[in-house]
Amino acid sequence: MVVNSLSNFKEIFMKKLLLIYSLLFSCIGISQIENVEPSQNFTANVSCASAMKVCENINQTYDFEAGNNEQCDQNKLFYVFHFAGPSVGGNQINVPGSNGSYSWFGPFEDFDLNICDQVNSYSVGSIEGQINNSSFNLTNSEEGYYLLIVKPNQCSGSLTIINTGDVRYNCAKDVLCTECVTSFSPTPGKYIISAWMKEANAIKSVTSYTEGAIQLSFDGTNQTLSPMLPSGAIIDGWQRIESEFEIPIGSTGINIALIANGEDIYFDDIRFFPIDGSMMSYVYDPISLRLMAELDERNYATLYEYDEEGKLIRVKKETERGIMTIQENRDNIKKQ
Repeated sequence: MVVNSLSNFKEIFMKKLLLIYSLLFSCIGISQIENVEPSQNFTANVSCASAMKVCENINQTYDFEAGNNEQCDQNKLFYVFHFAGPSVGGNQINVPGSNGSYSWFGPFEDFDLNICDQVNSYSVGSIEGQINNSSFNLTNSEEGYYLLIVKPNQCSGSLTIINTGDVRYNCAKDVLCTECVTSFSPTPGKYIISAWMKEANAIKSVTSYTEGAIQLSFDGTNQTLSPMLPSGAIIDGWQRIESEFEIPIGSTGINIALIANGEDIYFDDIRFFPIDGSMMSYVYDPISLRLMAELDERNYATLYEYDEEGKLIRVKKETERGIMTIQENRDNIKKQ
């Protein structure tokens, strides 16, 4: 990961192709959100039967034939969600520059035309509210299907749906929640955070990096920890950050900031685990599926090199004194 500059993006792979994000920046019910998808052209979801299924963030434009339909302000947009469990923080809904109203139905065990009949006949309860040029949040109290109906007062515009909390979409209908991998939500207590850092423009004689750090802050308690700096030997251009910290009671979210003080900084192999636990990570070649490296409990790598035939020829170990070759194999076939 490059902070401040992308000019030398390829250099991120210099450290053994070990781009491992064991944490994925999601803790205590707060999930790191991917960028909202590019706007989609308005298509069909103007009825319950054609409701758009939401499996990720959405930024959708809509146009109810503005100027050609005097009743376009009566049209509605329909969205269906399938949650694997209750959410904290929920989905943030925003209709930029527009007024209107919304209705929120659920939970339902399944979603079919029978549900649409209940909604259209007003035989099922809902939560309702107004949209006044601002965003609003919706949460689900339990797993199941939910239906959102948005009625903008304008004939055209855009609608944004963003996951702002511990929202676990279940878009594979036949997958039970017991088989789902939920977001990383640690409880208050002591943990270790570990990572490797590299300053792109550091001189060769430098013995410790000073321009980059990792800093943690906690929602719900307004507590911010001191920046965590790298220490120890610089190995092949990289220096390790490792620090113990404690998640305070009452935290509702954790924020991990990668700090670069005026320099291009690379971060790699970021890991987060309980202080009384240990962690191993494995890296595989995406094409050959061969094991390329494994990172031990101290976040030091063992590297595996292969020949063109796929035979293991060399094993290297990352240590505080540098990278050492610990095993080497060569086959020699005598020519006839």
